[in-house]
Amino acid sequence: MDMEKNVLEFLENASAAYADKIAVKDGSRECTFSGLCQNAKKIGSALAEYAIAGKTIPVYMEKGVTALEAFWGITYAGGCYSLMNPVQPQERIEKILDILNAPCLITDRNSYAGLSGIKFDGQIFFAEDLVEHPVDEGILKQVREKSIDTDALYVNFTSGSTGIPKGVVVGHKSVIEFIHYFVSIFHITSEDIIGNQAPFDFDVSVKDIYSMLLTGATMYIIPKECFSFPKKVLDILVQEKITTLIWAVSALCMITSLRGFTYKIPETVNKVLFSGEVMPWKHLQEWRKALPQAMFVNLYGPTEITCNCTYYIVGEECEETVPIGKAFPNERVFLLDEMQKEVRDINAEGEVCVAGSTLALGYYGDPERTQKVFVQNPLNPSYHELIYRTGDIAYYREDGNLVYVGRKDFQIKHLGHRIELGELETYIGMIQGIDRVCCLYDEGRQQIVAIYQGDVEKAAIKKELRKKVIKYMIPERYIAVGQMPLTPNGKIDRKQLKAEYFQGR
Repeated sequence: MDMEKNVLEFLENASAAYADKIAVKDGSRECTFSGLCQNAKKIGSALAEYAIAGKTIPVYMEKGVTALEAFWGITYAGGCYSLMNPVQPQERIEKILDILNAPCLITDRNSYAGLSGIKFDGQIFFAEDLVEHPVDEGILKQVREKSIDTDALYVNFTSGSTGIPKGVVVGHKSVIEFIHYFVSIFHITSEDIIGNQAPFDFDVSVKDIYSMLLTGATMYIIPKECFSFPKKVLDILVQEKITTLIWAVSALCMITSLRGFTYKIPETVNKVLFSGEVMPWKHLQEWRKALPQAMFVNLYGPTEITCNCTYYIVGEECEETVPIGKAFPNERVFLLDEMQKEVRDINAEGEVCVAGSTLALGYYGDPERTQKVFVQNPLNPSYHELIYRTGDIAYYREDGNLVYVGRKDFQIKHLGHRIELGELETYIGMIQGIDRVCCLYDEGRQQIVAIYQGDVEKAAIKKELRKKVIKYMIPERYIAVGQMPLTPNGKIDRKQLKAEYFQGR
């Protein structure tokens, strides 16, 4: 496999091979592959004058064609991009800006109003203005000659246990290698039309975006507001003849929960790849019944290993527990027990660990946190070999496939997003009138539960949280208790709380 060293080679190759083919549609705009490439070069030429090479530049706008042009414009200028979704609370955006310490920010005129009141000392550029800049092939060539495949490509922010978001830095090499294997294994080609569901700050979208670029497929960006109305989503899937869905489990379940297939079946869909959390068997069966000819794939892997590290193609005999499967090519996925020994026995649980060139470059500006989870392989005493410890627990079935069990710590998967319950507790604990708080996850009901000590109404807690955290992090249930159970050393006794909650208190 002749690998590229910069993702812009994907863009340039697609522009040469499929120049006038529509690459992306977003409901209000569409753009050809050659148009995408030219606009990215224009933005890159403008930004190169500001010496952003090696810096991470925030892109503050909704997902769409313009965001992609901004991403690759930043890449052409030698920078690294990070999408900031305007729906996030102001406080979180300010924390991300503070972490990135960027010299500039790119937005568009539709999103600009959302920046009012946000503290940012750098320069603000409008994508609409940058795209008017003439292409300077000379300066772009100079930038490219200095690039290497371990350069950072993007930073995606996930929830952090201290209330500070974690910026996962992913390099060109990792995306290039993963996407080559991804499109090959799942037979994504230029004939495909990919229906994008994931926000661009969620790494599920990386598979949509770079599969489209590598193969010359078309990507239709389904507006996020449509996902409140299954009929609108199904209309798009049918009208646009979508073939490929690489979606979070929660989005697939939304269609079936609201009985979408009684309205319309998107018969052109032949690939359904899902990730983010455990796919409920009942919902998977409904999708398979509606699309009996489609391939269904369970994907697993945290942002820190670039999208996914294992996959399982669902067979005809679908069991209620769908495995996370086996490793992608050139990735080593194994289990470690608490004594740092490899777990190989059937049904024996261990922590999922990953080695390979698709590991992220670490957490942005946070070497201490990076060193906690990107560690020396304890199975290799002979030379330096980094692995990523996922904190997820799994076991092997008899056929060698891995089965996901749950989190090792207090991090959970909810609605396809990773959430640190500790971060949520930090914010709830700041609310006036709350003395102590403990958050649990009820997997059966798929609900975050906030158990707290204090004289505060549920509505008041929710109102305060809306100012601080993303919508999907807000608990669904609130339980006030007179006194928190404590361990001998004065910490909240989580085990006792959990036991009492599940006993129906």
